[in-house]
Amino acid sequence: MICICGTLALRLAHFPGHRQRGITLVEMMVAMVVGLILLVGIVQLFASNKQAYRIQEGANVLNENARYITNQMQFDLRMGDHWGGVERDAVEVMSDIDAITDDCGGDAAALDVVGIFGIDGEADSPLDCVPDADYVPNSDIVVIRYAEPTRRASGTLEDDHIYVRTAIGRRAVIFQGGNLADLDADLAPTDADAATVEEEVPELATFEFRTVIYFLRRCASQDLGTPGVCDAADDASPTLARLSLQGTALVAQDVVAGVEQMQLAYGVDTDGDRAPDYHSSAEDVTAEDDWDKVVDVRLSLLIRNNEIDVTASTAAQSFELYGGAAGEGVEYEVPEDDRRYRRKIFNSSIQVRNMIRG
Repeated sequence: MICICGTLALRLAHFPGHRQRGITLVEMMVAMVVGLILLVGIVQLFASNKQAYRIQEGANVLNENARYITNQMQFDLRMGDHWGGVERDAVEVMSDIDAITDDCGGDAAALDVVGIFGIDGEADSPLDCVPDADYVPNSDIVVIRYAEPTRRASGTLEDDHIYVRTAIGRRAVIFQGGNLADLDADLAPTDADAATVEEEVPELATFEFRTVIYFLRRCASQDLGTPGVCDAADDASPTLARLSLQGTALVAQDVVAGVEQMQLAYGVDTDGDRAPDYHSSAEDVTAEDDWDKVVDVRLSLLIRNNEIDVTASTAAQSFELYGGAAGEGVEYEVPEDDRRYRRKIFNSSIQVRNMIRG
């Protein structure tokens, strides 16, 4: 045992430099390079996954927006020309209704009995109530009017709201709530303070009158620059908006941002069989004075993500939408500056239920 230890001590004595040392500068630089390579890979993987998530999330939002918009517009279009059990020709607008604030006037006026009226897109806004600064060029506009489906008791009417009072199967009047006492005897309620519809005469009914005008606006928010108008200080996200009759004023409401283009074609029933014989543009229907024969509406919505996708192609893009003269369709060319957005077209055909009643 003593011999072995002595031998080991002699051997160690021959290696005086044998002691613990750190890493060299070369080794440190190699380790840093390898670490940087791994870090870059991890960052790229994270960025790629984040971009993929944003694209997928944008696609989901796009589809959800399309469903929401379609449901909103389908409901209004299907209700168009509903007058609570009477034909349009039997509906009268009383003359003592207060002026409608911010009314569009003409064929797009809030107080009218034309259930559906369309306006083809132009370079500038075709309506005075939609400023040029807000309007998306060449996008269509549709005006829808009807009586809400829910009956209202006479005692619940508001003085500054507009209603339809119907003698079911005979006639109806559009009047302001504060003028309930001025209705003709055959439309007057037996109890002006009735709190429930069960207290009313069964053959008489009151519904709230509704006008809604759908159009495309240039921006999603109007709060950054001039209030109430899209300008350079605001975003540039095209938005489906509407003017909705609230009391005696047309009030602007946002629906969904990201709607880049909207086109409509109208199906006209010329032979009374309750099916469209042809589809055409609003201009053609107006020229033929056939708005009372529209039984179907074809709606095209081009919806885009609100986030730019850097992986998207910048090649020229075009989409074929409903509308156009004689229903031949409208070709929309995506502006060069907007090609980085992912977009999708949604088409639907909507039956105007109250136009096909027999």
